[in-house]
Amino acid sequence: MAVAIAVRVRFFARLRELAGAEIEALQVPPGSSLADVYDALRAKHTTLPARESVRAALNQEFADWNATVAGGDEVAFIPPVSGGRG
Repeated sequence: MAVAIAVRVRFFARLRELAGAEIEALQVPPGSSLADVYDALRAKHTTLPARESVRAALNQEFADWNATVAGGDEVAFIPPVSGGRG
């Protein structure tokens, strides 16, 4: 059985409100992708929106959902930016 790895998750804007926290520690299986991490979080925080409406970042750089996370990585999820005058 593989040992889980720890990642640090940051939620921004509305996602922070929906998750009830700005930062969360999460244990995931080795080889997990950003999509796997977000899906695990959605199972825990059922009000989080679908991936299609969220951007993912890995270690402070935007990344594809299929990017693999490693132990100690910082993962961030950012909702679309809106506001201003149209």
